[in-house]
Amino acid sequence: MRLMIVDDEEIIREALAEMIDYEALGYTLIAAAKNGMEAYDLICDEYPDVVITDIRMPGLDGLGLIERAMKADARITFILLSGYNEFEYAKQAMRYGVRYYLLKPTDKNELIEVLQDVRQERTQEEARRRKEQESFLRKMRLPLEECFVKEAVELEEPFPAIFRKYQPLLSFPETGLAAFVCSFVEESFLKKFAADVYRSFSGREELLAFPILYVRENAVLILKMQGLAQCERVKTLLGQLWYPGQCVALEIQILHGDTAGLFENVFAKIARFEQIRMLDAEGEERVISHRIASDSRIEQLSGEIRGADEARIPEILKQVFVAQMPIETARNLALGLFLKWNPVQAEQPLDIACDFFRKLYNCTEVEEIRDFVRQAAGREEKRNSSNIALVKTYVERHYGEEYLSLKWIAENYLFVSVGYLSKQFVKEEGIRFSDYLNRVRMDEAKRLMHFYHNENITDIACQVGFGNNPQYFRQVFKRYTGCTPGAYLKNIQK
Repeated sequence: MRLMIVDDEEIIREALAEMIDYEALGYTLIAAAKNGMEAYDLICDEYPDVVITDIRMPGLDGLGLIERAMKADARITFILLSGYNEFEYAKQAMRYGVRYYLLKPTDKNELIEVLQDVRQERTQEEARRRKEQESFLRKMRLPLEECFVKEAVELEEPFPAIFRKYQPLLSFPETGLAAFVCSFVEESFLKKFAADVYRSFSGREELLAFPILYVRENAVLILKMQGLAQCERVKTLLGQLWYPGQCVALEIQILHGDTAGLFENVFAKIARFEQIRMLDAEGEERVISHRIASDSRIEQLSGEIRGADEARIPEILKQVFVAQMPIETARNLALGLFLKWNPVQAEQPLDIACDFFRKLYNCTEVEEIRDFVRQAAGREEKRNSSNIALVKTYVERHYGEEYLSLKWIAENYLFVSVGYLSKQFVKEEGIRFSDYLNRVRMDEAKRLMHFYHNENITDIACQVGFGNNPQYFRQVFKRYTGCTPGAYLKNIQK
């Protein structure tokens, strides 16, 4: 967990930094700030999980820092340090959700205990979140599997690239799977066959890793296998399935290989069929055919959006997402576009993909899905630009938003991890994001002062993203220009 210390007294900052072995407690000390203003900039750049802060500091005090930081990132845990006569400040901090309050001088063991409590709480919260994420991905599994099959049989890009996109979402192992191709499964017995298969393997070690795929009297089962002997047992079990009226006995062929190669082999065998049926353990069946949500159509639509002016994008989507379209088709099309624009990679955590899926499946009307895709398309319109160019463009358009942060841009606009984006920003620009944001804001403040000679400083502060905190604006302005806003205005008026 990423930890930051904030105190205006150097001796206390150094003592707090050195008195505890934070690494042993599961923390990395990322920064020690000497005041609230410096701390807020660091929070924007370094995205800490936990902040230990003093209350009484010049300029932006501890309460101002907490208020501002919590609105930018509500998941930060604050540990508040104060003297005996500052309990009123602590009560104010509690309104912002601060629950950890320590008196100065800080007791080492008490601080260790609090840090352990915070870490345990965060660990439990993370475990709950992971459990919810796994549960949600299980619910999403069938539509994701359907999209996987569509892309694989269309093969608009090399199969390894398609497989890498879906492997983390569907939790495929690297090895340990085998495919059983059951021939002569007559269509009239298909549902009975599927029910028997799922019942036969329910609770066994040979678990189905993918829904049953069916094309013209051939059913393909992909199961988790531990070795050849187990494969032979499964083959014998499947060969014993028989239905009165069936013309011939089933023939079973086993396909082996690493997971990517195995799926590639299976899809190569079924891709030539116009319709592919998928049957899951709950008895739900989906028919996959080359239709509007096919990968080729998604690629075509994505290309149209990339090449269109921003004003034309709503019209393009309106022609595609028509009211008569089945809701599942609309969702699959939206899902395909998202995965085309945002393949799950190391720099894009699963949380972001899950957030998109959750919002998409909360849409109950085709119109809602169309509007949702239009928002995503707005992010896609300049996807050929670098991430940093997009960040800078976003800042230029939204610098007036008080709680603008790199974390928000990363997670809600670019769909990449904030850590990846932060390093990329410093590497390409040579400065931290907070410095860039503040410079943009100060340039705009100076422009406004030149345009409105007698404008109130409070109004200018609000216009450039400092909300109702003109004092903080004055401090930042002086740091970046060398003089106060009032002095700068007087100089202009002269």
